[in-house]
Amino acid sequence: MIVYVKRRVLKARSCQILGLLILLACAVLFLLHSLCNNEISFQYTFQKRTGIKTSITNDITTMTSEFLRVDIHSRTPIGEYLWNHLLEGKKELMSDKATYKGNKMVDDLNFTYQTGNAEISITSASNIVLVIDGSSQLNQKKEELWLNNMLLFRPPKSLFLVILGDNACDDNQWIVHYLSSNGGPISAAFMVRSSFLADEDEVYQWPLGVTTNRDFPLFWANEIDILSPRPFICNYFGTNPAHNATQDVIPQLLKALKLENSCYLKMSSKTAFSTIEPVGEYIQAVSDSDLSLCPATETGSPETHCIYEAFSLGSVPVVEDVEVSCGRDSLFLLKKHKAPFLLVESLENELGDVIAKENTMNLQEKIARRATVINWYADFRHYMAKQFYRVVFSKINL
Repeated sequence: MIVYVKRRVLKARSCQILGLLILLACAVLFLLHSLCNNEISFQYTFQKRTGIKTSITNDITTMTSEFLRVDIHSRTPIGEYLWNHLLEGKKELMSDKATYKGNKMVDDLNFTYQTGNAEISITSASNIVLVIDGSSQLNQKKEELWLNNMLLFRPPKSLFLVILGDNACDDNQWIVHYLSSNGGPISAAFMVRSSFLADEDEVYQWPLGVTTNRDFPLFWANEIDILSPRPFICNYFGTNPAHNATQDVIPQLLKALKLENSCYLKMSSKTAFSTIEPVGEYIQAVSDSDLSLCPATETGSPETHCIYEAFSLGSVPVVEDVEVSCGRDSLFLLKKHKAPFLLVESLENELGDVIAKENTMNLQEKIARRATVINWYADFRHYMAKQFYRVVFSKINL
């Protein structure tokens, strides 16, 4: 009898222990299930917020296999406008003290940027964007020689071109036989000052941008004071008549209109506006002006750096809408996007009317206009960056 009771006690204890083990096993399984779900949830949230794909077995996979790499190699200052002002990329000076490099992820493309004296590294698997200067026949010959040498010895997988074109239409024809539609290696070209070629399918009209060769910076909207009264109605930076007789008109005009104290005037002895120093004085003057006078260049192009620099600082550019010698209007791109500038046929004949109308505006109206200018320019930069990405991504040779 005693033995039977002991057996019943042992059997009951065994059942209790087994029950506890079952409960413990269930708890462990539930914990593992929760951890797995949390990891998946984390990965989904991380991917949704950042666009970076993750793996359960590896915390974060490397991007080199997930993204297409596109190397931008710049041989001219307009490359800096593309990189810094449109793609909003950063760059660092390399140890050789002569080369700048940068990296920027944009959706499915991994852009790298290089400018300076170092040789570009190209392989048969490379997707290359070359930024070159074709603004003169001499520059064109140099760039074409370099391009031919690259294509002969190191042809890339995909090739795109960003080129500063010449105002003379015939001088830009050299690029035509390199286009893919003519059996050439260039999948698409983005051309400044070459609107006669722009078809928006293979060749795209591209903005001139700011003078990055003198380090005109990228300004964010919240960095610009749009609320305070600006001490100057307008500003004008030009070169002395000894170098450019056509620009002698504006200083005389400002004097005739008695605007010497109302408009900021700076004439430089330099032979080119883009070399006027210091840049800080120029930025301050534009920031302190409601209007910026932007006459056509010596070669007759109405598109100047002054336009984009005024936009970035909330100053309205007053632009001479002159006819070009051939093809589509070189201001076509800005007009297409409804740029908030003032177009005149001649500053000499119309500046008085522009100033008279400006004097009728109150501060609140000017503040609203400054906000419009700055926001429009930010939207324009972002649009051009998206177009660049879209064209390159759609035309890469996979």
